[in-house]
Amino acid sequence: MMKSTFLAAGVLLLLAQPALADRPVTEMERASILAAIAPFGCTATKMEFDSDDNRFEVDDADCGDRRDFDLELNTAFEIVGGERPVTNEEQARIDAALARAGCSGGIAEFDYDDARFEIDKAQCGGQLFEIDLNRDFQIVKKNLDD
Repeated sequence: MMKSTFLAAGVLLLLAQPALADRPVTEMERASILAAIAPFGCTATKMEFDSDDNRFEVDDADCGDRRDFDLELNTAFEIVGGERPVTNEEQARIDAALARAGCSGGIAEFDYDDARFEIDKAQCGGQLFEIDLNRDFQIVKKNLDD
């Protein structure tokens, strides 16, 4: 009986512990985050470290073209979640992949969560499509855009 009382008390004590909270980033972390997102033409002011996920979160990163992105970075300052704009080199490869499929245009971004490029409003034969490409720039999904 005494063991179960101690066990129950221990469980209650663990449950009563506050959840780890997000914390502001340090100046060194801020500089590292900005350096990691700069190659994509992005800058940001809203950053925090999520202790529960052990990741840095960047909200509303300004990546030009009046588009904002939410990004997640690991502790090595590598982007591992969210979406980002494509680089010029990636855009050239996307354009080539679309041309091979008889399509053109569209707005492209890379989605880390799905590990693919997503192109909205690509024109194919006079219609608009949503097209997804894998990391090898092969079409993996093509749906009419709503």
